[in-house]
Amino acid sequence: MPKNKTEKLEHFPVEVKFQNPTAGVIKGIAATYGGSPDGVGDVIAPGAFTASLDAIRAAGRKVKMLANHDPLKPIGKWTKIKDSALGLQVEGRLTLDATDGKDVHALMKDGVLDSLSIGYRTVSAEPRSGGGRTLTEIELVEISVVTFPANEAAKVTDVKGAADGTKTKAQKAATEGGKDMPTEHAPELDAEVKKLNDRMADLEAKAANINAAPAVANTNRAPEVKAFEDFARFGRENMGAEEQKALNSGNDAQGGALVPEDYRAELIKNITEVSPMRQLSRTTNTGRDELIMPKRLTKLAGGWTAELADRPEDEPTYGQVKIPVHEIGVFTAISNQNLEDSAFDMQSELTSDFAEAFGEAESAAFILGDGVGKPKGILDSADIAADPSGQAGTIDADDMITTFYRVKASYRGNGAWMMNSATLAEVRKLKTANGDYIWRESLADGQPATILGRPVYEAPDMPDPVQNAKAILFGDMSRAYRVVSRLEISVLRDPFTLASKSMVRFHARMRVGGDVVLPEAARTIQVA
Repeated sequence: MPKNKTEKLEHFPVEVKFQNPTAGVIKGIAATYGGSPDGVGDVIAPGAFTASLDAIRAAGRKVKMLANHDPLKPIGKWTKIKDSALGLQVEGRLTLDATDGKDVHALMKDGVLDSLSIGYRTVSAEPRSGGGRTLTEIELVEISVVTFPANEAAKVTDVKGAADGTKTKAQKAATEGGKDMPTEHAPELDAEVKKLNDRMADLEAKAANINAAPAVANTNRAPEVKAFEDFARFGRENMGAEEQKALNSGNDAQGGALVPEDYRAELIKNITEVSPMRQLSRTTNTGRDELIMPKRLTKLAGGWTAELADRPEDEPTYGQVKIPVHEIGVFTAISNQNLEDSAFDMQSELTSDFAEAFGEAESAAFILGDGVGKPKGILDSADIAADPSGQAGTIDADDMITTFYRVKASYRGNGAWMMNSATLAEVRKLKTANGDYIWRESLADGQPATILGRPVYEAPDMPDPVQNAKAILFGDMSRAYRVVSRLEISVLRDPFTLASKSMVRFHARMRVGGDVVLPEAARTIQVA
């Protein structure tokens, strides 16, 4: 399974030699230069691996030998990697003392496994006429022994004759070039190629519904989105330096990664659908555990005076508003099968799960939070004035008009009404003394209805219109309430906790605070 759309898995013939009963050596061509393009239209230019191989040798690193690109299944080690005219020639030894290595050894002897596949990251590429790219520099990550070829041009040959260290003629033709192949053996090679091409066509037909759509959908995704999906699928340890930069990580100490811009935009959209406080309030970012804002408590009072007379003296007083930051979090688990399935819309799934959890938590806290381990809700503030309704157990049109004009004009002009669906059902029936409904439907699509010319928003966490409940809120929320953001949504990938169930757990967290900063900008109607 390729780790991203810039990686391709090339499958080429493998020579298998068994020098003695306990040791197995494999040889093959892991990648070829030029030729037919792969499934996404890419070809590899000669020498594309040279810089990567030089860097690997200089660092004394070893290219990993895996089974089917599974980082949890190393099966041996590559002892020789050569950048030749044919392509990337490799030689390695299976670790037969390990279960996975022993199993691969047995399958290769039986001819079941006979393909190699490279996992790499593209460093540089040039566009090809007619579409696709020519990969001019590649960072080699690992080389796997795999079951299914993924490239139509791959020629997989029989390995039955390799048990004694020799090659079959068809194998020799594939690994060393077919020019010296005697013509009398051409039918043998043609029959082998036809058989394997038929097998490839059958497999690709079965996979068509899976592979076709994502290739189109992923074409124009931003680098940070691709990097995040690779992080979710394969983990940070299997990503290159450029991909890790694209993660926009601000949480390295905990191994997490910030959700890229494309994800954050969708998450914010979903949150505002359930929490109008996030939409209507002003949000401020901070780099500390709390936001401290200066606040004027009393203003200067001027007085009339005569010429040359003493001016009155006054002194304003100032205080501070402190808004602490709190953490909300959630985790969800996704099966490895879903992560490995190229048709699985991981972005949509993670976005929906995290947005739903954080949206519900924020919605409740910004309205009703008590400030203990969570933001302080606007209804919990004793500084927000409450106007009692004129009649016990109900709210009428006069109550709403009274509250509307008790808010100062400068706030009233940018004010909004907030209430839950139960209150909305009652308010829509209210009429003025002249019999006109105070509710006005919007004349423009996507715009909220209005009461007394100001928009109405449904807030599910507002109380029902029962006795003593502050059922309606009105005012300029951008002035009255402040949301403080310390850390945007961060995701931690945990492949270990549920590994026995073949699942990966994703932990999402966000640090946010909220509190009333200007009480006079809003008022509530409390049912008498």
